[in-house]
Amino acid sequence: MTYREAVNLGFNQCRSRGYECRLKDADRKGRDVWRVKFHASTRRAKGHLHLDFDAYSRSLLRVDDKVKARRHDWDDDDDDDDRRGRGRGKKKGHARWDD
Repeated sequence: MTYREAVNLGFNQCRSRGYECRLKDADRKGRDVWRVKFHASTRRAKGHLHLDFDAYSRSLLRVDDKVKARRHDWDDDDDDDDRRGRGRGKKKGHARWDD
């Protein structure tokens, strides 16, 4: 298997999992294993995907899939809040009065 074949197989695996993929690295590990690394992301998750392929049979040997959901960003629009939208936590000091 050549470098180009290993990268193409890696892209096919990455896309079949529903990720947007950017090649990070591809190298031969020993004589018979290609390791292909990607930055993988979706709309709400990001991480990496590492794939090991057998250099002779082109079979997938190992998958290291670490794509995790991004943290929930706090939005300050009031249209979907049940509360009055005055922020988080206990009101302390002058904030306890709704100025």
